[in-house]
Amino acid sequence: MESERVVITGVGVVSPIGTDRESFWQACLAGRSGAVSLENPAVAGLSSRIGSPIMGFEPKQQGVPARQVSLLDRTTHFGLAAAHEALTDAGFELTPSAERRDQLVVEGVDPWRLGSSLGSGIGGITTLEQTHANWIAEHNRTHVKRYALPMLIPNAVAGQIAIRFGARAECKALSTACAAGTMALGEAWRSLSRGEADVMIAGGAEGVAGDHDGYCMMGFDRLKTMSVRNDDPTRASRPFDKDRDGFVIGEGSAILVLERESFARARGARIYGAISGYASNCDAHSMMQIDDTGVAIRRLIESALATAGMSVDDVDHVNAHGTSTLLNDRTEAKVFRELFGARAGEVTVTAVKSMTGHGIGASGPMESAALSLSMQRGVITPTINYETPDPDAEVNLVANTPLESRPQLAIKTSYGFGGHNACLVFSAV
Repeated sequence: MESERVVITGVGVVSPIGTDRESFWQACLAGRSGAVSLENPAVAGLSSRIGSPIMGFEPKQQGVPARQVSLLDRTTHFGLAAAHEALTDAGFELTPSAERRDQLVVEGVDPWRLGSSLGSGIGGITTLEQTHANWIAEHNRTHVKRYALPMLIPNAVAGQIAIRFGARAECKALSTACAAGTMALGEAWRSLSRGEADVMIAGGAEGVAGDHDGYCMMGFDRLKTMSVRNDDPTRASRPFDKDRDGFVIGEGSAILVLERESFARARGARIYGAISGYASNCDAHSMMQIDDTGVAIRRLIESALATAGMSVDDVDHVNAHGTSTLLNDRTEAKVFRELFGARAGEVTVTAVKSMTGHGIGASGPMESAALSLSMQRGVITPTINYETPDPDAEVNLVANTPLESRPQLAIKTSYGFGGHNACLVFSAV
């Protein structure tokens, strides 16, 4: 049986540059950075003291039940808010359940045909740090949150979204570092294209830039992967620029509502675009460093395009992983040049992390949200802070200002610690 096309009907975003879809989009068009100097005393001794934390976010006002705010990690807050916005954006009416408190019914969808697929590289790290610190200090269980364990596990966001919206089809959680959210979208695409669901709530969530004692910051700092441009945070994330020196840590969530095309059209849904292919593989090279031969990434992209029935000759845009690290950007650029050959100067490339920072498991979905909006609105978001070309990382970059262009076939790439690689193929409808 021929698989059915999967379309994007809803977008929800909680990001460092905007805590809803429209403010995120406008910030992207304005080329606004979310990076700031971190005031947390815990990071004072680190080499990198900048990040892109979520600010101005009010969970109770953005779809998180008031009585559950204290029972959920901030990572889950972000995911629930983005999911609520995405389902509303998709045109679904959300009504209170008569059977379960704090549950919403997604009207018009059989709950057994509504699924969820969410990625988080680290999970509820804030809860983990706080509860562990309290336990170690006194070994007194009364000072440890009763629900600490279900708050901190990486599948908490997936489970809580399924519970909140009564989604009884497959509920999948992926924890594949920086590729987690992109893989979650890919797994949702697989479920829908196989006819296992009608609607999937898919994306990623991460809460690492605002954790209370900076433990996550310390971990990345020890690995020397983050920018140390502490005196100029808004210009620190600079993918593909010659003077890049590492990524800026970010956080947040982005959720896409994906549907079987026939289901979406039958209910008259507005469609952003389609996810028409997906592939994942592994470098099997290092827990931390990308394989700089680029062999796995090249095979990844070719495999993803094959699932869409397309080839590299059909691609007109790339939403890159673009971390602003020396090795990653150089390797990714090398692969793009090899893949596209004589067309490399025609295929536009952009890197949203220049503005949002690196949201780990949420980064791929944030970038997919931007790409979905680009395909609907005919504007490609820029890569900011690009000032000095790097001959070793040369691509046809949409640099510093938006480009009026509507991608027809685009790829979204993500790579994570452990060698996890993922690629989504987006197509116009």
